[in-house]
Amino acid sequence: MDANLGMKIAVGLMQYIALLFSLTVHESAHALSAHYMGDDTAKHLGRISLNPIAHIDIIGTVVIPLFMIFFPSSIPIFGWAKPVPVNPLNFRDKEGGISLVSFAGPLSNLILMVIAIILYKVVMAVPSLAAFEPLRIFLFYLAAINLLLAIFNLIPVPPLDGSGVLAKFIGLRNYEDYVSKIQPYGFIILLALIYFNVFDIIFKPFYIMLIRIMS
Repeated sequence: MDANLGMKIAVGLMQYIALLFSLTVHESAHALSAHYMGDDTAKHLGRISLNPIAHIDIIGTVVIPLFMIFFPSSIPIFGWAKPVPVNPLNFRDKEGGISLVSFAGPLSNLILMVIAIILYKVVMAVPSLAAFEPLRIFLFYLAAINLLLAIFNLIPVPPLDGSGVLAKFIGLRNYEDYVSKIQPYGFIILLALIYFNVFDIIFKPFYIMLIRIMS
């Protein structure tokens, strides 16, 4: 095997491990916050779990990320997990519950990003650890992937989490009206944002800032 190809695959696999862990925490955070707000639908299905198997979506968690390992792009590998089932009718506060449960996923990614940055800085400050390049690469991509997941999921287009976060700010009736009108076209809108590089334009300034922080 060509040395460069072997290195690319090794880095890609490290990114995949980081992505799998991040998606697992993201979905578990949704399930845990739903339980906190009074809905145990996800809990009964075993979704408050850090076992990746509970959250795997064959296309989003396996096929797409592994494809990106062999055909890398300008951003870290990306994917998604199986959505957490939630019944807002069980929430003690429906409006607040929708917003909290929706925001819990991206918030968990932001927390993981901060932890990864701190660990990266600690590793770089210890010569014996700084020399262990795979650890540095893994922590960098753990931070980058969680930044990517947080920003992408906060886009206010159904079915992404950002649309649910709106409920607390625009009111339940306006939120439900917004979702009913936009959701049928949500996937098309997301494809258009990706195709016309709108998401890249949004993400890259934050990515550059992350690189500067970690350099």
